[in-house]
Amino acid sequence: MAEQVTQWRKTFWQSLRATFPVILFFLTAFLSVYLLFGIHYVMMVSILTVFFKTRYKKNDNTLIRYIRLILVGSLLVVLAYASSLNIWLCIILNITVPFCLVFTQSTQFKPKGYFSFAMIFVFLSMIPPDNLEGVGRQLIVFWFCVLLLAVFIGVYYRFFAKRGSQNMTLEYILCEISEMMFLIFQPEKKKELEHRFRNLLHDFNQISYHQNFFSVRTKENQIYDMVNTLIQRFSYLITDDEWRNELDEEGILLLGRIATFLKETAMELDAPSYEKQIKTAQMHLDRMMVPEGRIRIFCRSMLHMIILILKTRSDRTERFSRIHRINWREIRQQITTRFSLESFETRVAMRVSAVMTISCIISYILPVTHSYWIPLNAFLLIQPSCEESSYRMKTRPVGTMIGCCIEFLVHPLLPGIVGQLAFALVMISLMYCATPGTWYHPIFSTCYALTLAGMTMDETTAITLRLLFLMAAVVIVFVVNRFFFPVRSEALFRYNIKALLRLNRIYWKIIGKNLERTPDLSVSGEILTYFHMVYEECTGYLRKNPALPSGRGLRVVLLTLWHMFSELEQMHYLVSTGAVSAEEKEDALAFITRIRKDLYPRVNSRDIIGLRRQIHYREPEVNYVFNKYLMHAELLGRYRKCIPGNEG
Repeated sequence: MAEQVTQWRKTFWQSLRATFPVILFFLTAFLSVYLLFGIHYVMMVSILTVFFKTRYKKNDNTLIRYIRLILVGSLLVVLAYASSLNIWLCIILNITVPFCLVFTQSTQFKPKGYFSFAMIFVFLSMIPPDNLEGVGRQLIVFWFCVLLLAVFIGVYYRFFAKRGSQNMTLEYILCEISEMMFLIFQPEKKKELEHRFRNLLHDFNQISYHQNFFSVRTKENQIYDMVNTLIQRFSYLITDDEWRNELDEEGILLLGRIATFLKETAMELDAPSYEKQIKTAQMHLDRMMVPEGRIRIFCRSMLHMIILILKTRSDRTERFSRIHRINWREIRQQITTRFSLESFETRVAMRVSAVMTISCIISYILPVTHSYWIPLNAFLLIQPSCEESSYRMKTRPVGTMIGCCIEFLVHPLLPGIVGQLAFALVMISLMYCATPGTWYHPIFSTCYALTLAGMTMDETTAITLRLLFLMAAVVIVFVVNRFFFPVRSEALFRYNIKALLRLNRIYWKIIGKNLERTPDLSVSGEILTYFHMVYEECTGYLRKNPALPSGRGLRVVLLTLWHMFSELEQMHYLVSTGAVSAEEKEDALAFITRIRKDLYPRVNSRDIIGLRRQIHYREPEVNYVFNKYLMHAELLGRYRKCIPGNEG
């Protein structure tokens, strides 16, 4: 028992130290808003604290981000007020606003990307101002809190941020790839090699997946896309041993020279050395004597990408000013991809919209004070994953009931308004130390909410309403999760398998377009990252569910899709370097049209076999990659009954 108490105390102090900046920001903002504007506006502090919690450790808090927060946040403040004007606006805005925020801000890799902005709309629509003058005052409070947010994040970054933890630099990545290339030839280091590469790939995917609605392309993002492509090309040596059949002494020497060149480039990433390293890379390209095959394609593509990266870093002209624009073509592509009843974003968006619309209508109609606790609890209970929602529907009532008991016992002992405020602030500080979703997290939020509510209403009434409204929110979320587009792990896995096939089809389309114009690395880099993140989720699901009836076949399908995508990336490289001549483009486009039709939505292995007769290109490397791709596509066809949508 004593050991458990000691461990609990140690965990508590660790949590308190870790969340102290968040607590300090909340307390400062709360007291500032309370003293300057009044208790009615302190809800804004809770909202901006979420923004602070998610942003203060990051190093990309630029002026553009704050401007975006002010513009989007101000619009949501106005829309929150508009939703309170009448029942029809309440319905329309609670359907559209949460849907748009989830649809545009979330992905299955960042499922709660919508949460911070949605809080502005949801929380402020619960306690709307009485008139337009109140809206103006609410906007002033919001801008004031954003200013505090910027100041606190700036101070934290200036004096407390750990600069040494930012490993994902170009120098670090090139050094890692160089060292791992030397490990390739040491069989006893295979596990170390796979572990290092898996960590590098996972970490880089998380930071390089920058594509978002209305995202602005920058020079930094363009370099991210190039480095991402570089890492993905290296992955084809790490996770695929087929190329070892081609490995001879010349291949070993070539890979060693490339690894040494990458190390030297990493050590000389300064402007005066760029031209020298570009000439060295070109010399390696000109002197490459290994025959066609995976090793030759890999080495040439790596060197070409290094040249492109160095040229981009050294380019000081104004041509990058055109990059800082919203790419409306990419936005249309994202809408087309996401707007499907099978897609993660659409299903989550529809569930969140349904929950908020139903709960807000009930809150609007009920002539009971604090009925806004229904949509508030519903918003916190509805999660992108149905399993997570179900878990919270069990833990939140437990924590809420304990919090109500504590409040019932403690509230009569609090000495006036000062004592009540002090107790509320202690409780909310402890809440930030707790883990969201646990049974004890709602204890502190309940005590905080009931203490503030107890300033204007009877304490017993507040406790009763808190419990009743929580139960109402649980019922609403349960019904929506059960019957309205649930996102369960099994269904998401089936969708992910289909997504991998669809990404093959999309990548072929990109290759076809690049036959006719200059390739866009932001598109190919983004789709590479997306493929590997989806692939990682699929393999993770199979590891957690080893007893699936078709588990063995699905593993073969996933590995085959991975091979096919690696060959697509190689084909993209060959096309971008002019390996397909002008006379061959028509045949290549016809091939692409047929293969796209034969892969998705259903795999047609019979037609795939017939495509071999169309492979007759001038460059041996093009023939090699096409044949490898069709070989794996035929294997995929033999396992098509394991693929969702191909069972019949």
